[in-house]
Amino acid sequence: MATMNRERSEDSAFAAGRNSWNRHYHNSVVQPLLTDLYQITMAYAYWKSGKIDDNAVFDLFFRTNPFQGEFTIFAGLEECLKFLDSFHYSETDIEYLKHALPQGIEDDFFEYLSQLTAKEVTLYAIEEGSVAFPRVPLIKVVGPLIIVQLLETTLLTLVNYASLMATNAARYRMVAGKHIHLLEFGLRRAQGPDGGLSASKYSYIGGFDGTSNVLAGKLFNIPVKGTHAHAYITSFTGIDELKTRVLQHKEDGTTRDILELAMEHRTNLASVLDVSTDESSEGELAAMVSFAIAFPDGFMALVDTYDVKSDKLVGTPTGELCEPLDTVVCDSFCVGRLHETTDGAEELHGTLFTVATLPEIPEEECNGCGVEEEEGHQHEQEEPTVGDDAGQEHTEVELAEEACDQPPPSITVQEEECPPEEDEEEEPVECTGLAKEGADENANTEDVDDQNAIAATLAETADGGEEQLAEVDHTIATELPEGTGDDEHTRCANCEALNTMIHHLRSVGKSFRSGLLNFCAVALALNDQGYRAIGIRIDSGDLAYLSCLARETFERIAERFKLPWFSKLTIVASNDINEDTILSLNEQGHKIDCFGIGTHLVTCQRQPALGCVYKMVEINNQPRIKLSQDVGKVTMPGSKNVFRLYGADGHALIDLLQRVDENPPEVGQKVLCRHPFQESKRAYVIPTNVEPLYRVYWTDGRVAQVLPSLEEVRERVQASLKTLRQDHKRTLNPTPYKVAVSDNLYNFIHELWLQNAPIGELA
Repeated sequence: MATMNRERSEDSAFAAGRNSWNRHYHNSVVQPLLTDLYQITMAYAYWKSGKIDDNAVFDLFFRTNPFQGEFTIFAGLEECLKFLDSFHYSETDIEYLKHALPQGIEDDFFEYLSQLTAKEVTLYAIEEGSVAFPRVPLIKVVGPLIIVQLLETTLLTLVNYASLMATNAARYRMVAGKHIHLLEFGLRRAQGPDGGLSASKYSYIGGFDGTSNVLAGKLFNIPVKGTHAHAYITSFTGIDELKTRVLQHKEDGTTRDILELAMEHRTNLASVLDVSTDESSEGELAAMVSFAIAFPDGFMALVDTYDVKSDKLVGTPTGELCEPLDTVVCDSFCVGRLHETTDGAEELHGTLFTVATLPEIPEEECNGCGVEEEEGHQHEQEEPTVGDDAGQEHTEVELAEEACDQPPPSITVQEEECPPEEDEEEEPVECTGLAKEGADENANTEDVDDQNAIAATLAETADGGEEQLAEVDHTIATELPEGTGDDEHTRCANCEALNTMIHHLRSVGKSFRSGLLNFCAVALALNDQGYRAIGIRIDSGDLAYLSCLARETFERIAERFKLPWFSKLTIVASNDINEDTILSLNEQGHKIDCFGIGTHLVTCQRQPALGCVYKMVEINNQPRIKLSQDVGKVTMPGSKNVFRLYGADGHALIDLLQRVDENPPEVGQKVLCRHPFQESKRAYVIPTNVEPLYRVYWTDGRVAQVLPSLEEVRERVQASLKTLRQDHKRTLNPTPYKVAVSDNLYNFIHELWLQNAPIGELA
């Protein structure tokens, strides 16, 4: 009886001294029945036709590189060898086929299948982890026609996704740079459990440093990494829920209350960082303390779970934020002095915030805010330096500016009056640029769930320039809240329209600030007990800005408390990151040490399939060719060898295909290289190094090479990529790598083409 385990015995090809990364593990799903029905029906037709002794050669290759690039990483070879090693139809397989196949199939065929193995197959391949290119066969399979036909679908399954995944991971590694850690977080988004395991394995081969997939760690010895989810933070509602609060010192064993230490440090940090402890969540602090006690040597916290209670509508800051100002400051629009308030009326208070760059309107073109200016009043510019809190001298954007050494975009808008009670019902602020009658002074903006959408809105506003602004009537005014005096006070509708965007930025910074403040407090508490925290993870918002803000905070704490290691805390970023995201972050300037990447990596969303094909090129020593009106689908007939030719600078110049009976190219000798289908494209190459790409990996029923470990395959990927010129690897418009045929093979292809192409007839 067959078992679904299908692990090989100790005397198998893989157990017999082969240095495989996991020679005993075999995916039970990979078996002869993992194939298309027509492979088995063709096998019966071959058998019925007496072709049981025919020998064939098949090439496995792809026609186009994935992801609009110019290279592919070959992966999946070892799984192919494991499949050959275990190839056998079990009794239950045969019983199933008797019911699944059409009626009338002879019993002798099923007996033939039950005895079939891959012992007579020979498999040639390029080394796993090597860069590969279109039309160069990754694998060449030689053997009895029926068995090599039956291998087709399974071999394609094992190579297609593996190579696509390894290539995708290698591209992420290139854009991130060699010093950034990359972690694969994609199991929950992968196409099923087998897809998740394969993604973890081949992303590691492609250059990732670890995975969150625990089973992949066990099976493939990949480092497993992880933090915690938002659920852990939200599971605590307050500090009274902490059941364990003490932690022994790492060295001397003394016990101290971590919560008390953290709260003491939080108070000290609030003054150092010019923030308020009211802006942090007690439940979040409790969660972080509990996690730190559980993992004092591995404390890494997710810091963007909550908005804070003091987060108010722009125009209604808390009382401690209010500073009396009598001017609406709008750098890119206008400055209009408000009427002085009448006796007994409330003053209009506000705070300035840096928001976004908008095109300047010349002073002479400004028509004010619909308010008559007092005699002698001139337009004036105020510095946007008022803080977010009492005594604060720097806004969050200014802190990011210092950390990233990049001046942030700026527009300053004075806020409206001091806030109502916190429990007031919130009402969204319209930003259509139209007048809003009867504005409620207690109005508030809607909560922000998607900070990336906010950033996009701001970017569109900034990029739209004067064309977008022209759509808003600058002279349209909106009334100020009641209680500001008997006179009619109006201001620029564009200023009103900016309210929502300003609030968005405040929400981003403050939700992040709560977690960052609590993390730093807990990290310092751990330090008191002889432990060092690892770092933070940011899962939303403006990753470049927030990472710079976090790094600047760490550096300030390191300097203030004489803890140099604190400035080096790890910053991990996640949140649907893809290749373009990393490129954009690189351009913006960021302080991220590690990316956690899931969906876009494991699903290869940019291109979901590689497109490898498996084509017969020879039968009984007779070359075969497949013709097509699409020249790209014409196959190159006959059994072939492949060589990689290198130039004087050590870079690969060209891959050359030859017929197996040709003499290989020699170093220092001129070689004519031709395009396989375009007669005029040809060149002489004098190689300084010639690398034969094919090795025999399977013959006589055994693995013929000492197989590399997963680490060695991973190193092979990076070494192979280094052999390519940079222009072949760039993300935008890379230079195609050349694949050529020898003059002998070129002539052979076209002779066979003419022999097999029918001659048309015109009437």
